[in-house]
Amino acid sequence: MALSNAEKVRRYRERQKAKRQEQLKQPAPSNDFFRVPFFEFFSENEQISSQYSQSLELAGIDPPIFDNDSGPEATTLDDLSDPQAEGGSINPFGFSAGTSLGRAEVMIGCLLDAASDLAATVNDYKKAEIRARISELETADTPDSEARRAAFAKAAEMTRMLAELDKTVRWPLPVWKVEIKD
Repeated sequence: MALSNAEKVRRYRERQKAKRQEQLKQPAPSNDFFRVPFFEFFSENEQISSQYSQSLELAGIDPPIFDNDSGPEATTLDDLSDPQAEGGSINPFGFSAGTSLGRAEVMIGCLLDAASDLAATVNDYKKAEIRARISELETADTPDSEARRAAFAKAAEMTRMLAELDKTVRWPLPVWKVEIKD
């Protein structure tokens, strides 16, 4: 069956969105615009007292400190060694990765992906639990009309909660990646 024009456009937009999501995990190419290394701009003292560190610590995550100009490949927990690759290792961050600015950009993309995935998992859990409680209310044998009315009201409230969980949220973020043309 042939795809409608609307379906083609929807699929095209989904592909573009997926491509943009992948690009979030890639550092911007280094160039002459950014002469002072990021770790010097965002000093260790500023990092420790920043919302960045406080938020990660509150979540139980030890915040990575930018104390040198190493890129994301120097701090990743993944094993980047690959005996079949040229040079014996792979670099998923690209050729321009080796700076603290690149590391920060990759961290932002990865943290956004992690937050999105965790939010989706929590959302799925809550929906499953709410549906289970609604099912229990529907199969419950309530002898009097007052209890039935209360059960219907509770089921209506849980249905409203399900509808709310079907929505998405947007968090305003400053733009941190810019396209630099050579």
